[in-house]
Amino acid sequence: MPFLLMLFLTLACLPENWPEPWRLVGSPVTSVLLTWLGVLLEVGLAFAVSRRVQLQLHDTPAPRDQVLRNYSRGRLYHLIGLFASYALALYFFGYGWAVQELWTRHGRPLPELLLLAPFCVALLLSWTCFYDAERALSGEGREAHDEELAAGHPRKFWSRAAYVGFHFRQNLALVFLPILLLLTEKELRRRFPALNQQWQVQASFVGVGIALVVFMTMPWILRIVLGLQPLPEGPLRDRLLTAARRLRFRCSDILLWNTRGGIANAMVVGVFPFLRYVLLSDRLLEDLTPDEVEAVFGHEVGHVKHHHMLYYLVFLLASIFVLGSLVPQNELDEALNLRERRDLAVLPVVGALGAYIFLVFGFLSRRCERQADIYGCRAVSCQYAGCDGHLDGHPLPDGGGCLCPTGIQTFIQALEKVALLNGMSRDKPGFLQSWQHSTIARRVSFLQSLLTDPRAERRFQRRVFLVKCAFLGVLAVGLVVCSL
Repeated sequence: MPFLLMLFLTLACLPENWPEPWRLVGSPVTSVLLTWLGVLLEVGLAFAVSRRVQLQLHDTPAPRDQVLRNYSRGRLYHLIGLFASYALALYFFGYGWAVQELWTRHGRPLPELLLLAPFCVALLLSWTCFYDAERALSGEGREAHDEELAAGHPRKFWSRAAYVGFHFRQNLALVFLPILLLLTEKELRRRFPALNQQWQVQASFVGVGIALVVFMTMPWILRIVLGLQPLPEGPLRDRLLTAARRLRFRCSDILLWNTRGGIANAMVVGVFPFLRYVLLSDRLLEDLTPDEVEAVFGHEVGHVKHHHMLYYLVFLLASIFVLGSLVPQNELDEALNLRERRDLAVLPVVGALGAYIFLVFGFLSRRCERQADIYGCRAVSCQYAGCDGHLDGHPLPDGGGCLCPTGIQTFIQALEKVALLNGMSRDKPGFLQSWQHSTIARRVSFLQSLLTDPRAERRFQRRVFLVKCAFLGVLAVGLVVCSL
């Protein structure tokens, strides 16, 4: 979701001068009205999706997994409609041209944030509608844990304002950082026109530099935006710190991600040990056992041990450079008659990059996730290949070099709980929830295959290594060809 948001919002901020629409509207006012009508239609669709979930859960009870599949499908259709309507407003209804005409006629600079307003308002109001569906699904999920609830008190679902605010921080707040950097660059070029020619020559290097700065400082950004706090002192923190030492893993801190019970998840951010955090959400810590939390912690450690973040950075930067160089922009402009529509000239490149990210990077990311899954199993495994349970207080081996049935089963249980707590369909969670991680069912099935065939893990690691090398090899050849 954040990647899609950044891609589309960047498209809205790139053009400097918006041309008139293709005779679809007669005036700027009409363009503005059509754009905001599209916003209302998208909010209405969100309300319909949410209402359908509530009816399926209460009026005509349906199997929970079926409701989740329908809800995921409805969210996907809504998201596609949101992007389509915003693109239609910008490039065909002439919303960019209308804002330019109404705002800049007195010499004022084009307000890009005003261009983003329809999309952001539609997204915020849609989250307001989806709140009712999420609340209904949360209540259904608690009913599935009657035995656990009998021993404690059910969590009160967060308020509508807290829900919308949380999703704003999770999505828009992080996306707006690179957008603000882009707007700053545009404003500098406006104020210092003499630098335009020099900027064109050095634009690619500056872009790479900005991307590197953002990537390296992302841990600090996340800590501020998400309001992260150190995991409180106690047995669980001591256990995770002991596991980090045992796995020879270094990080700045282990942080508590307060989602008010909305999300059961974890992540690791930061390439360098002195600026690296492991994030664990409150719902994850409350509903998983200490063994399962340690297994999830091991999964995040696995991403670092396999150097996934560094690989992703090199892969994405090289891919962007190669794709930008290989796409024949002049030929596309001529074929699509885009010389008079410079606002549309970036669409082929961005479209190709988006498809590449989803298909190629998604393929690679799913295999890296399985590598991390295996390491999560190793983090809670002993040295006995046929063990049927760990004894209390029995130390686990250093380095995470062993894999046992108990460790595999512990991580599988953690995966299954995470899917249930997050209201995800185990088998068909929807493309947007599985393009990077695959489905829980497939991940569990793969781990279960390791129980019956211990050599399967070595074959898998070999295949992933070859895939990674092949991708880097192709990109290296592409960089050489582009530099000639």
